[in-house]
Amino acid sequence: MKRIMSKIKKFFFPSHDARLIIRVAPYALLGFLTLIVLMSAAYGWEYTNSPEFCGTSCHTMPPEYTVYQVSPHANIACVDCHIGRAFIGIQVFRKAGDLKHVFYTVFKNYEYPITANDMRPARETCEKCHSPQKFSDDSLVQLKQFGNDKDNSPSTTYLVLKTGGGSSRTGGGKGIHWHIIQKIEYYTTDPTEQEIPYVRVYNEDGSYEEYVDIDVEYRSFCDQ
Repeated sequence: MKRIMSKIKKFFFPSHDARLIIRVAPYALLGFLTLIVLMSAAYGWEYTNSPEFCGTSCHTMPPEYTVYQVSPHANIACVDCHIGRAFIGIQVFRKAGDLKHVFYTVFKNYEYPITANDMRPARETCEKCHSPQKFSDDSLVQLKQFGNDKDNSPSTTYLVLKTGGGSSRTGGGKGIHWHIIQKIEYYTTDPTEQEIPYVRVYNEDGSYEEYVDIDVEYRSFCDQ
């Protein structure tokens, strides 16, 4: 062991009268090893940012990954939304914060149903591609089905999707995106915000309309 350590020391700290190639060799080796480490780190970073890694490395993701591959978002990397398009230094810190999920998975310290409790704001993710100011026309969707009878009788359902959105100048406040323009306040009674017994919708003139679920015991929602 001492002999090996002696050779290593002699290699990295050659005498001053040694040939030039011998004195340069330690620096060349360190530079080569550094290059290998950097290339490996870059490859590892890119791979762990890939949808394949996100969809196949975690046992809870296969169903979502299967749907993702045939979804309109199939050309968007998972990390574009989950850690965001930002300076790599910021991305590293965001990604390091998710190492807790690895801990939970290894030690099975997670609960069902799995919920996203720390998602980043929509303005930093969805709205980077889906602009709230954009107005979309109605779109027609045709759904074909076949019955269970002998002839598998075909039937067609037509749906009109009123996407809407946009500013007031383009007729905003309509369609399924009407809430983007309209100011809305609501009161929820559960942590997941699925039970909403009270909604207040403001109009352009400052007036508002209130909607109350009459099946829920009345309370002073306005004071909450």
